[in-house]
Amino acid sequence: MSITTPVTSKSDLIAKIEHGYIASRAVLEALPAERWDAPLPSGWTLKEMVGHLAYWETTVRPYIEALRTGGPRESGGDADAENAKVVAEVRGLTCENVLKRWTDAHADVLAVAGSLSEDELADDAFNEKFNGETYGHYPQHFADLGAAIKTGKELARIASDSEVPFRLGVMSLGLAGLDATTSSGWTFKDLVAHVTAWSDLTISRLTRYRETGEMQGPGGEADDINAAVVERTKGRDAREILDEVDASTDKLFAEIEKLDEKQLHANDDWAIAIIAGNTYGHFAEHHTELFDAVPKRPAQLIERMREGWRMFRRPLGRLGLSPLSQNTPAGWTFKALLAHLAYWMEVVPEELPARLEGRRTSGVEFEAENAREAAASATRSAHDTIARLDAAYRKVFAVTTALPADRDVHFMAVRLIAGETYGHFLQHLYEIEAAVPRTTADVLRRYDDTWTRFRGAIRERGRSGLMEPTSSGWSYRDMCAHAANWLQQAVSELEAGEFRSWNGETIQAENDRAVEAHRLVGPEAMLDELDTSHRRLREALATIPDERMRESVAGVIPFYSYLHWEEHMGADLGVTL
Repeated sequence: MSITTPVTSKSDLIAKIEHGYIASRAVLEALPAERWDAPLPSGWTLKEMVGHLAYWETTVRPYIEALRTGGPRESGGDADAENAKVVAEVRGLTCENVLKRWTDAHADVLAVAGSLSEDELADDAFNEKFNGETYGHYPQHFADLGAAIKTGKELARIASDSEVPFRLGVMSLGLAGLDATTSSGWTFKDLVAHVTAWSDLTISRLTRYRETGEMQGPGGEADDINAAVVERTKGRDAREILDEVDASTDKLFAEIEKLDEKQLHANDDWAIAIIAGNTYGHFAEHHTELFDAVPKRPAQLIERMREGWRMFRRPLGRLGLSPLSQNTPAGWTFKALLAHLAYWMEVVPEELPARLEGRRTSGVEFEAENAREAAASATRSAHDTIARLDAAYRKVFAVTTALPADRDVHFMAVRLIAGETYGHFLQHLYEIEAAVPRTTADVLRRYDDTWTRFRGAIRERGRSGLMEPTSSGWSYRDMCAHAANWLQQAVSELEAGEFRSWNGETIQAENDRAVEAHRLVGPEAMLDELDTSHRRLREALATIPDERMRESVAGVIPFYSYLHWEEHMGADLGVTL
């Protein structure tokens, strides 16, 4: 009779193994070094416990190979004697060396698990060995790990540090990737909302416990709570879900810090147990299903980069150039924001070779670099700022495209590329979207402000100056004809109630037609036509209700009018924005 819970697949087995291992490592890596030599309730130290875990994982491969060949299955001798031998051996080693032993042994266990056939996965003898040395073994030492935690601040750090790979993994999926289905049948958006829900419940339970000593339950059956989370998540914007998990976990970590040592260890470590179950243990529980979906090949990264760039660049294009010196909702200027994004993308090509090897180069002072870029952005024009942003993205895209297509990318490199491109764009997207004109009043305000500057720059040329060439090769008269034509086209499409689709070829043909049609029009008549075209479009825009403006007009008409004028203000009219 089997004494283990049967697994259904390799990924199921690996997920069970990784759950306890990753949760245990989260505690060990956050504790101070001196704690490793302190005695634990079991009589061992942390160093000895880790050496013991590492040793028994090294017995998995020879045991499995013996099962396959029919050889002897003994692990090497009496368990107590083996433990004593291992404990004595690791006492003279550094903590780093002992952890390295466990890292290597565990990697080999995962390799063996990945090599199992379907028949072996269904065989009790195989499963019992994995159970005994991994997922069934780790919980036997959870009490010692709990005892090694002394303060709420330490426990908060363990929880916080363990969230980092989880959150980076989620970020690397990209916004569209959050709607993909996990191996458990949820979407990743559901998974994130699920983490938030249990974080919120833990905050309430801990607060009650800290203030009154009462140990509350979660308030329902786990399956019912999870089902309610999935139902509430349907149809919601994934960005809201991400914001909520960040706010909730930050609040939870702050609440954990408030616990004193007595509260941590009272009632058989009740507080530690629910914190572990809903932070580092919880992140570890979902580690395999999450990281199975993390992009690993360059093509997957490129797909997400394109998606994220389109999502960010489109509203930025609709925002235009004139507002870039204004402040965002976060308090800095749009130029500072874009300089910040460009700078960190420029770092990627230099840092990427090290990340591909799973390491970092020398540390960067993030706050200092951000402050320097923000200060320098004030001296750059809006045109130059946008050009730098676009160039920085092209460079990251190029180095990512150049990676070997048939080779997995180390997660350190994935988090670099994702974190400085599509993950970073998403982080700041709300600042751009909040400033894009959507109401009729907003659109008219931009329309009037930009027209005043555009028309003023033309006026400075004088009527005689309209026949002089611009930097693009047209005369200023031709430029006015071109601008007037697109204003007339906008009025025509508004009146028809249908916006035309344009491409590079049809746009160029229309530009050539407009210039040729006005070849014999004098400068004064051309200015009159430009002014009349401007007034007609403004009058048409003023009649449009906000709902229609938001749904269709505000996404098209600006490109015929004020966004178009901005293009000519810098290159042709010498106006610095």
